Amino acid sequence: MWIPCQCCGQQYPQDWRWFVCDTCGYRICPSCLGRHSGTYGSGYKCSQCAFGHMKEKTR
Repeated sequence: MWIPCQCCGQQYPQDWRWFVCDTCGYRICPSCLGRHSGTYGSGYKCSQCAFGHMKEKTR
């Protein structure tokens, strides 16, 4: 099963190395971790919600 990165839109396998927000579930690929940004932050701080942090998840 292929899943799109919510930042760049690139399709990756379900078991890819994802970074997922522990609060809102925003999912990005490792390539986007260093470049995603938004109202609430960037990097390991979620850019889509006020309190979330990006955690590495493989499944």
